[in-house]
Amino acid sequence: MSRTSLRGGICLLLLLFVAVTGCQKGRKEVPTEETRIKNLATVRGQYIGKNKGQLPPNVDALKAFAKTLSPEQLKGFGVEGDVDQLFVSPRDNEPYVYRFVKEGGVPGVGANVVVFYEKTGKNGKRWVAYSTTQIEEVDEKRFKELVPEAP
Repeated sequence: MSRTSLRGGICLLLLLFVAVTGCQKGRKEVPTEETRIKNLATVRGQYIGKNKGQLPPNVDALKAFAKTLSPEQLKGFGVEGDVDQLFVSPRDNEPYVYRFVKEGGVPGVGANVVVFYEKTGKNGKRWVAYSTTQIEEVDEKRFKELVPEAP
């Protein structure tokens, strides 16, 4: 093997090492309050998929569906044990509020409406989950725009 080939191989290995370790350092741990509401919105999407486009009529129907998921699926949603924990905000320790909102069109696509939100939130902000499974932390002014009927 020539010196040039050896140097090239070493450089390639170094670049690969830096790329892999650099990517891992750039990742931040996503807080539970973000992942939980996102996972809940994703479970809702799975419910819709398994029920031929029908929305869960209430949170009890969604809980019943979640309890049919395998332990592996639940673990992927951050649930180990009691499924009910998925339905409670870790910030205000209150159940998420579910909004039965008919979106029209293909479920999860199109109109981006709030389907879950924190009942109280923290420091004047609440996490909301949209029908597209996107999530956002919003202040009270924005929350009232998104969910005008909320108390």
